Amino acid sequence: MMNRLITWGRHLLLVRGQQWLAGALMVLSVLPFVVLACYNHPTLDDILDAGQVRELGFWQAQKFFYFSHTGRYTTTVLLALTNPLRYGHWAANWWWVTLTFIFGTLLVLRYSLGAMLHLPAKSAWLMAGIMLSLWLAYAPGLAEGLYWFTGAYTYIAAAWLLVAWLAAFVRYAEARHMAGRKTRLRLLLVALLTVAVAGTPEPLALPFVLMLLLATGLSWWLGRGRIVASLAVLAVAGGAASFLAPGNFVRMSSMGESFGVVKTLAYSASATGYLLFTWLSNPVLLAVSALLLPALYRFGKQQELLVVRELAKVPAGLLAIALGGLLVAASCPAYYASGTGLPLRARAVLYLVFVISWFGLLLTWCCRQAVREQASPVLRGLVINPVASLWMTLLVLFFFADYNVQTRATMVGQGSNNVLRAYRQWLSGDAAGYDAEQRARYRTLTVPDPGAAIAPLQHRPELLISFDIGEVTNPITLRQYRRYLAEQL
Repeated sequence: MMNRLITWGRHLLLVRGQQWLAGALMVLSVLPFVVLACYNHPTLDDILDAGQVRELGFWQAQKFFYFSHTGRYTTTVLLALTNPLRYGHWAANWWWVTLTFIFGTLLVLRYSLGAMLHLPAKSAWLMAGIMLSLWLAYAPGLAEGLYWFTGAYTYIAAAWLLVAWLAAFVRYAEARHMAGRKTRLRLLLVALLTVAVAGTPEPLALPFVLMLLLATGLSWWLGRGRIVASLAVLAVAGGAASFLAPGNFVRMSSMGESFGVVKTLAYSASATGYLLFTWLSNPVLLAVSALLLPALYRFGKQQELLVVRELAKVPAGLLAIALGGLLVAASCPAYYASGTGLPLRARAVLYLVFVISWFGLLLTWCCRQAVREQASPVLRGLVINPVASLWMTLLVLFFFADYNVQTRATMVGQGSNNVLRAYRQWLSGDAAGYDAEQRARYRTLTVPDPGAAIAPLQHRPELLISFDIGEVTNPITLRQYRRYLAEQL
């Protein structure tokens, strides 16, 4: 009895120690990005989009975007309704916008994971914090994907909708299985989210549509109902309205060489292979996964949960192949339209989707083995003979070693730990210098003299700046930029 108490006490201390260390690492990972938000400034597209909507009004702006620029009806609505640059005099204090995207992602992950997996609040917060930390630490192109407001509204908000759709669909399936009263309301919410996701950027919308089409085929093969097929029809209709918009072809005509179907698939497959190699070769992700496997395996034993029973029916290998194929599809629109591949803001949000999918794949693997009681030697060794202290040590060492490589070809072999770079740009004063220079530019540009020169930047923190107004020579664009500053500052 005494030995059992001692063993239990050691296990409790170990678990609490892991939780405290995990919490500390998450805070330290998120902190520098929160601080950098205080030095951030909107880029040119942010201001031009806000000015366009203010000039045309909401409905006319939607018409302009759809026929002259893009068919992404969901993101154009968000840009027109929720873009803070449209409202009030912010006096160059836009720090809270980036914080909204950072902590909004945390909240969406926390409540969606809790809804899908019925996790306790503490576990849901922990898992959401791990995913957020991994995303911020290793996502490529945060300057475009997070600190550029238009990029964030376009892509991060789309990822929120996709995660919310997954949670809503799982809750609907559970309610339908239990013959609950709120089935129709839940189905209506899923249908609305389906239409919304179909109107997001193509790297998310196209895989979403294909996923529902694959699910429809599987549903008919298993002799299930028509619900998934109905959702697929909605997604196809929304995707067609978005993909075939005249504005897409107008924008394509101003881009580079477009690829044919075969060349598009070849380039997309090779680009996806490179991305997966860089993301999966990150030992920080592997160490975190090893630490979470015992908890995922314990969760997989809860056969009373519908999600566990359904995941146990899915071969993890086939799911991995399907997810890889959807990632290939995500790259196809960019190569087909312009022949240049995905921009960094798209890669940033795809990495978030990859992190979520990766842990979903691990959960599927654990559920399948736990329900069938056929745990593999690898999983059995991690679950029965945990070496958590070793993995925690390796996690810290790998994190500071910055092993992983960049997903940009020009930076192959260089470190990709955004956290370390964020601390350097914060503590070295590079971000503060950039902020001071931008404010000085605003004062120069708001004076009556239209010939006032824009001083070149001396501080260029790579996590904050993606495009410099000093590189713009178009007089019409500069005039719009000056007019916005004169009205707002």
